[in-house]
Amino acid sequence: MNEPNSVIAPIEKGWNELNALVDLLGEEGLMLTGDDGWAVKDHLAHVAAWEASLIGLLDGSDRAAAMDINASDDEDTDSINAAIWSLHHDQTPAKAVEYFRETHSALMSLLGKMSDADMQLPYNHYQPNQPRDPSDDRPALDWVAGNTWEHYAEHIDWINQLIKDKSAAR
Repeated sequence: MNEPNSVIAPIEKGWNELNALVDLLGEEGLMLTGDDGWAVKDHLAHVAAWEASLIGLLDGSDRAAAMDINASDDEDTDSINAAIWSLHHDQTPAKAVEYFRETHSALMSLLGKMSDADMQLPYNHYQPNQPRDPSDDRPALDWVAGNTWEHYAEHIDWINQLIKDKSAAR
């Protein structure tokens, strides 16, 4: 067993904040939809898909397949996000929340087995069959942060703005 890692605490802090917002909104609130066509439930499915991608990264599997999308290595983030939205947009709020929570649970199970030293290994260590630029030796920690607590914060802000906009429109 590896020594515990330091990513668990910030992930859980951000997750708890986002999950509390989900609980507060309830099923009806998860259907609040912005001018961009994204409902709160779509944000949850999006976060879950990127966590699934992170699982794929860390277990050495195909990241796009982990997200259940067809993506080539040269696709940009906006194209991937559009594919995620298309895949999940018609799901019910309950299905989106289920995907959101189950994916997070699977990610935390995987991360709980990893050490801080594991987090410092580069992306290409985990993805030898789908490597990034060989000169890109950033640690896996960058992807963990970007697809968990940093990502949660972005979507918490967007969801709160959506709630504010919808409240002002009443």
